[in-house]
Amino acid sequence: MIYTVKPKFMGNPDRGQNSSPVKPRTFSADNLNDLRDMVWDFLGDNGLGAGNWGTARVYKNDSPLGWMSYNGRIWDRDEWSPKAREIKDE
Repeated sequence: MIYTVKPKFMGNPDRGQNSSPVKPRTFSADNLNDLRDMVWDFLGDNGLGAGNWGTARVYKNDSPLGWMSYNGRIWDRDEWSPKAREIKDE
């Protein structure tokens, strides 16, 4: 199985950024843990924080699976809801 995520980043007004500080990028991995690690490394390497985090839909073999929050958790819905459940790994 292939998991992919293409996070959208935005400028952080706390840092005086008006637009995204980096270009969109797609990450792909064989499992969700590796996908989380790749995104987290990218955030650290580019000095991005929660204020830069936009949306991040996760796909499993090109089919929507859920979305990733800034902390790397993956949820079973397109947006947060009290009914959202975390997808830990498959």
